[in-house]
Amino acid sequence: MWFKKRRERSDVDALDAVQPVESLRHAASEGGVDVARLRLSIPLGNGDTALRSTRNEVWVSDGGRHALWRVDALRPLFRGDRQPPPDAAMERYPPEYVRFFAGIERSVLLFCALTRQPTDAEFLDLYALMRRRPDGRSLGPLHDVIWQSAAVALGLRPWSEAEYTAVLGQLARSARHFKLGPSSRNYIGYVQQTIGNS
Repeated sequence: MWFKKRRERSDVDALDAVQPVESLRHAASEGGVDVARLRLSIPLGNGDTALRSTRNEVWVSDGGRHALWRVDALRPLFRGDRQPPPDAAMERYPPEYVRFFAGIERSVLLFCALTRQPTDAEFLDLYALMRRRPDGRSLGPLHDVIWQSAAVALGLRPWSEAEYTAVLGQLARSARHFKLGPSSRNYIGYVQQTIGNS
């Protein structure tokens, strides 16, 4: 009789598993949404423009059905005390963090397609603010979409505060890297090229 050696679970495997917080699990269940396929949904207004709603009302979808998840703040969604890799490793978007980065950047890309293309300076300011003050007051629709995207990432998987801070710090560094002047819009072009068609 032969036995296969059980493969150790990697960090990527561990974070691939959806482990929703109870409030998100409940909202998804009430809306009939498959929590394993869940992502942020941006409500549309007239003419396919993003509809301004309160930041704490997070609409989620599995591609078919929608559910409303009410989130008071991001800080209570932090789970565990896992430490992220150093900044030099984060700038290459480590595989175990791709879902977090992609969740935010896909939502930002959709928001920009529906509304306008913000400048690199705007992205830099918002990402840096989200890093320093996750639950600071809303500065407008783009800030709200970033906040809601972070809420969905934190609600689906157990990210620590340190990991959240590292991800938002890297997003700010990406925007800074592409900023060539006060009106440059290179960061969103980069996001479009890298994940726009995925």
